[in-house]
Amino acid sequence: MRTLAILLSAMLIAIQMPAQERCQSATYQEKIRMQHPGIASELSRIQTKSKSLQDQLRTSSFMMRTVNSWDTIYIPVVVHVVYSDDAGNISDDQIQSQIDILNADFNKTNSDFAKVPNVFVNRAGEARIHFQLATADPEGRATTGIIRKKSGRMMWLDDDLVKYDGHGGSTAWDSKSYLNIWVANLSGGLLGYASFPGGLAEKDGVVIRPNVFGSRGKLMPTFNKGRTASHEVGHWLNLKHLWGDITCGDDDVFDTPKQRSHNTGCPSFPRINAGCDNGANGDMFMNFMDFTNDACMGMFTIGQVFMMRSMFEEDMPRNAMLESRGLDKPWNLTPSPTTSSEFSGKMKVYPNPVSSSSLTLTTTNDENWVGKYFFIFNQSGQMVMSGKLNLRQHSINVSKLSGGVYYIRVGSDSENLSTRFVKQ
Repeated sequence: MRTLAILLSAMLIAIQMPAQERCQSATYQEKIRMQHPGIASELSRIQTKSKSLQDQLRTSSFMMRTVNSWDTIYIPVVVHVVYSDDAGNISDDQIQSQIDILNADFNKTNSDFAKVPNVFVNRAGEARIHFQLATADPEGRATTGIIRKKSGRMMWLDDDLVKYDGHGGSTAWDSKSYLNIWVANLSGGLLGYASFPGGLAEKDGVVIRPNVFGSRGKLMPTFNKGRTASHEVGHWLNLKHLWGDITCGDDDVFDTPKQRSHNTGCPSFPRINAGCDNGANGDMFMNFMDFTNDACMGMFTIGQVFMMRSMFEEDMPRNAMLESRGLDKPWNLTPSPTTSSEFSGKMKVYPNPVSSSSLTLTTTNDENWVGKYFFIFNQSGQMVMSGKLNLRQHSINVSKLSGGVYYIRVGSDSENLSTRFVKQ
């Protein structure tokens, strides 16, 4: 009886534990199309133009001439961490690990690219797309590019409620200027989903569960290298699943072989499925747009790269991202040409240079500046420290700053002072 009870208990647990579903972006896209039929024509226009660009690629000279002329595209990222407990409130370090993975995967610098079979190596593409946490918010104020929102809701569906403050989520920043990524617990076995270009602006972005985000932290063993985000951001840039979400379907990319359906786990090369006529090399299961384990993924193709970059063309949905101010130095901070520690007679920092752990900030009009915030930026314009002033003479602990030149700003975007100091 005890053995039977154990078996029944194990069966019950198995029934309650849903299988992992890597991505629902295709079904999500269809649901959006049905809920908002007015966007259908725009979605069709995007696909038609994308296909025409793919046709041009069949001339190899055109392909190489185009690739060699590319500039790097910079994309500001805002990560909305929507959590109900400590496990969901992932660290800055985990978030940065995911940004680093995106940059490696999209630019063919990932170490596991070496695992790509030789027959597919020449098809691999470098997108020249760089992702970076935003340094300025939509109002031009300093930001880390990370928003943390504690919510009373423990689980989320693919119904986009996580994208709204009013539903316990976090409202998107302007999706024309930022890639919005929501990190939140998704129900069932869903790992993530994404919006395709041309959809609703307030819902535009990517949603991913915290235990598959990045490569550091408490992660699922088979999805611990950040490839869920690489996959979903691929959708955000108009890539379909390799099988086109139908049996032996078409992903509208000329250099990806047909597939009967998705692959899981870590298949052995070649993985050949009869009936789809995909040749002796079989499935490109190591492509980021399949469903294999993170450790078995390693490439986008040149055709997929062209598909993604076509979204930044003049009349395409991601074009406005090229004019984003999300990576500006906050408040258009202009570095001072001197090392003066005084600015307009109203603010001083000393000692300057500072070799100790303490930097003293003095303001001459304390009735205006007490209660205001200070922000410290490095030479790249990234905010490295911030805090609130509570005295006219305020001591700031700068012991964690490495040696170099920094800029300190006090106030708001409409009323502020700034100066420069050197940390030795």
